[in-house]
Amino acid sequence: MKAWETIVNNAMLGTTKLPLRANDLPAAITEQVDVSDTPDAEEDFLRFGSLVYQYRQSGCVPLDLRSAVLSAAEAEIKPYCHTDSTTVLRTILSEEHYALLKLWLTQCDRAHKCAEPEWAPALLDISIQKKELRSLIQSVCGKRGEWLGRLNPQWNFSAPEADIQTVWQTGRAEERKELLKSLRMQQPAAALELLQSSWNAEGANEKVSFLEILNTGPSEHDLAWLEGLKEKGTKVNNAILDLIKRIPTSQPVQGYKTILKEAVNVKNSKALLGMLAKTTIEVNEKIAFPEEIFKSGIEKLSSDKNVSDAQYILIQLIASVPPSFWNDHLKETPEAIIKLFQKEKKTALYVPAIAIAAVKFRDTTWTQALMDHGDAEILESALVSLIESLPAKDRDRYALRFIKQRPQELINMLSGFDDEWSNDLAKAVLSYTSQEVYAYNKTFYRAAVKNIPVAMLKDLESFMPSEEQKKAYWRNQSNELSGVLTLKQQILQSFSS
Repeated sequence: MKAWETIVNNAMLGTTKLPLRANDLPAAITEQVDVSDTPDAEEDFLRFGSLVYQYRQSGCVPLDLRSAVLSAAEAEIKPYCHTDSTTVLRTILSEEHYALLKLWLTQCDRAHKCAEPEWAPALLDISIQKKELRSLIQSVCGKRGEWLGRLNPQWNFSAPEADIQTVWQTGRAEERKELLKSLRMQQPAAALELLQSSWNAEGANEKVSFLEILNTGPSEHDLAWLEGLKEKGTKVNNAILDLIKRIPTSQPVQGYKTILKEAVNVKNSKALLGMLAKTTIEVNEKIAFPEEIFKSGIEKLSSDKNVSDAQYILIQLIASVPPSFWNDHLKETPEAIIKLFQKEKKTALYVPAIAIAAVKFRDTTWTQALMDHGDAEILESALVSLIESLPAKDRDRYALRFIKQRPQELINMLSGFDDEWSNDLAKAVLSYTSQEVYAYNKTFYRAAVKNIPVAMLKDLESFMPSEEQKKAYWRNQSNELSGVLTLKQQILQSFSS
């Protein structure tokens, strides 16, 4: 560029000998920017040199300021939150309490209020990394957030109907997954149609990822398309088959039911010299299994020397049908059926498979029946997964019942949910964690504050460990917990006033 060469030459000779003048600048600059020479040659050199440098950096096409129009943000529809709420938000952000940030955002959204405008940039920055908070942050940032999103593409996470196809066709991998996940939750049929529109052009890894998203709520509506898919890769075909087998009306599941109707039945006989009736479960392990089931993922050979191949096949079949099948087939309640299976050791072998099916098909009735009437083996092998599959209220109740038997596993599982625990469950958890001060530190309590009720503030002293060397640790940890619970209390109070 000749103008830049002129600047270099002038710099080498010095502004005294060869000053830089406005006439030396490209016309594209002087047409857009009002420039004139001054008596101070050094000042002119710096000003003009800066203009030419920016001109080069911007691709040599200066911004036409006459056509650049910056519109103002629309007026907010929702009122701004209370001053107390803003004060709490300031503390949360300064101390990076992200568990409490979600609570603050949720409370603000439920109150139909907006965050003060000055906090919108900080919240939008957080939403870049914390994808799970994006929808809440968008809501509480209101019209100002929408306006800022239009100015900064990194903050523009909205995907209106008109842009869905654009994001789906041109978006990054994570953006496409988030779009499909969100759409699947709100409009399952539309999500399926979107995936169908580009299925043939997707790679194997993308197909598997998308099928995992559909796996959160498979339905009969998905079945016709899934059963018609023919893929080359084993990985994709296995993912398709797994999804099909989660739909109760699918062909594989119906085939499994047919076999189990023949293999498992109630047997009525006489006991004690014919004076008493005896009812048991009879399992025909010599049944001939059709070859088709092995093409659907059922394995033929057992790797456990205590379980025969036939038993292993039946275990897999039982784990692959909805537990409600047994109500229809055996004409009994879940409680009665569980007791019948557990009556003899050879049939109790199959109860863990029913537990797997209860979790897989999200059958709350059977899940509770298994925990209420299951034997020690069931509670040992499937307790945590059974409780985890329950709705929040029931999960809390059963966790409290079994917390002393499996404290570590249940606490780890429960803290993965956002639901607040009941006071009784929180006391049971803190009674355990306060004794295990080396395993449950401040980081644990900062994350678990979302689960722990504010009512625990008054009881923290009662959880002091009996061992002297643990008391100092617990004082530090209880101080941390007291601080975050107080902050949680302030959030709830600020939005209730």
